[in-house]
Order: sequence, then C-alpha cells, then structure tokens
Amino acid sequence: MTGVADATAIETRRARRFGWSSLSVWAAAGVALEAAHGFKVATYFDDELARMLLRLAHAHGVGLSLVVLVYGSAGVPLLTHRDDGGRGVGRLLRIAAVLVPLGFGASAVGHPEGDPSIAILLVPIGAVALLTALVSLAWVAWTR
Repeated sequence: MTGVADATAIETRRARRFGWSSLSVWAAAGVALEAAHGFKVATYFDDELARMLLRLAHAHGVGLSLVVLVYGSAGVPLLTHRDDGGRGVGRLLRIAAVLVPLGFGASAVGHPEGDPSIAILLVPIGAVALLTALVSLAWVAWTR
C-alpha cells in the first residue's frame, strides 16, 4: 500500500473503532437513564434541568457516534487525495463527538439552581469542531 492508502485505512479504522465504542457507551447511558426513569430514582426525577441535560447528552452522544461511523464509510473515501487521509477532519469529528455530549452530561452535575454548570461551555467548542469538519467534507464533496 502507498502512504496515502495506509493513512486512509488507518483513518477508516480509527473512525470505526471510535464510532462503535462511543455508540456502545451512549446506548448504555440511555439504558441507565431509562432504568432511572423506570425505578423513579428521586435524584433523576427531582431535578428537571439535570434530566433534560442528561437526555441531551445521550441523544447527542448517539447521534454524533453515528456521524463518525458514517464518516468512516462515506467521508474518508472523499479525502483520499489528502496526504493525511482525512485524519484532521476525523479528529475534529471525534473531538466534537466527545465534547458536545460531555458538556451536556457534565453540566448536569452540581449545577446552580436553574442554570447548567460551567461544563456547558464544552458544547459550543464541540459544535465549532463539528461544523468545521462538516463544512470541510461538504466542500470536498462539491469540488471533487
């Protein structure tokens, strides 16, 4: 294999490993939230803001894991012309897939009354990483 082919294969493998691992974690988190709901856990039920933030963490975690998996299948082949095989774009997607749900989830813990904790600042940082990667992929899709 050539250097670019190796880089592409490595990036595809990274995206698949991260995507499936992340999807497993966030699916398990969803099961835990459902169990807390089913068993009427007071800590979960008594704080509506925490409940909403945890649901947002779960939903964004699952969704962004799927985005990384799609990138591994459809995005990496678009970037074969690049020397890094798409590693920069993939890194941005993986960063976003960690920061956005982590920001929502961590801000549910120990938040002041009516407001999420300071950890919510991870969400816009992850959103910028996500948008940068998606615009880069869209640009390549339109120009190649």
